[in-house]
Amino acid sequence: MRYVWRRLTGRCTKCGQRLNGHQATSERVLEINSRATHLVEALGRSPFAQNCSKCSRIVFEGEPGFVQRYLLVDIL
Repeated sequence: MRYVWRRLTGRCTKCGQRLNGHQATSERVLEINSRATHLVEALGRSPFAQNCSKCSRIVFEGEPGFVQRYLLVDIL
């Protein structure tokens, strides 16, 4: 149901961000900064960031669409 709702409202089906191409760059930067600020307050540290694999927008740790990628595996 979440997938259908995101398709109907014009959002990415993976991370849920708006897919408006006409959003001004300054508005986009302000949105990213406010999301990061809220996550810094919640986590107590700077959140990890990555790009959504579907829409290539920035996704922070703790938001939908963030995938934990472990590059190093400890084998003991």
